[in-house]
Amino acid sequence: MHYRHLWLTLGIFYIGFILAGSMLRIPEISIMEFESRDKVIHFALYFILVAWFVQLYKTSHARIIILISAILLGMIIEQLQGMTAYRSFDYLDGLANSIGAVCAFLLAKTSFDSILFRIDARLYHFNTARLQIK
Repeated sequence: MHYRHLWLTLGIFYIGFILAGSMLRIPEISIMEFESRDKVIHFALYFILVAWFVQLYKTSHARIIILISAILLGMIIEQLQGMTAYRSFDYLDGLANSIGAVCAFLLAKTSFDSILFRIDARLYHFNTARLQIK
């Protein structure tokens, strides 16, 4: 992987995005119009989180640590939200976070885990070709 530091940095920014979005007072935006939309968003956030990092770390041990860390992050954030006056603790949010993380972890055993590598290779070849033209 040629741009590993970039992908790690973007992953860390994504964790910051999750933390900020979870802890700041943000007005509710109606993106989807159905009852469980909040749970779908929780699922998607943690699915993306685990899917991103399991592509950067290939060993089973590292991937299990990523999964456990994501689940713990979701639990800790839920606890912290319960301590604020403007957010609330919700077991179902934590469950949606965990299910999203587990689904991404399970997909890591498929060709799904090479998406970032393919993007990295194309970006590298594009930049290499561009430099050769100059």
